[in-house]
Amino acid sequence: MKKTFILLFTLLISGLSLRAEDIHRIIAFEELPAKAQEFITAYFSAQTIRFVRMEIDVTKTEYTVRFENGMEIEFNGNGDWEEVESHAECLPFGFLPESILNYLSQRHPNACLHEIARGRHKFEVELADGLEIIFNKNGEFLRYDD
Repeated sequence: MKKTFILLFTLLISGLSLRAEDIHRIIAFEELPAKAQEFITAYFSAQTIRFVRMEIDVTKTEYTVRFENGMEIEFNGNGDWEEVESHAECLPFGFLPESILNYLSQRHPNACLHEIARGRHKFEVELADGLEIIFNKNGEFLRYDD
């Protein structure tokens, strides 16, 4: 009985590890979810796309769009942006929630935005000078990190 249990457990673990392998493949822009396509068209239409990568694992699907100038956007499986970054050029501000836009224009009027990540409970904004600003999910200022 013990050997049977060990055998079944080993087969289960082996099966899970095979399924846990990520699948990465380059796809066409048109294969992105519509919401991601609309986001890129609205805010990054002047940029040339270098590649679009789809990553699938057991729990989720993610998309990464890299532009020729080094900018990169990560989207979840629904096409919602999760992270936008560029260390060569300033990012556009237009897609940020209005409360974050207002905060940045009042406190950091000439700031160059290099990265913004949107999590379940917060936004993390990184300026070109390395200053990180944390906002809650409603876009209200929480704190500075460095």
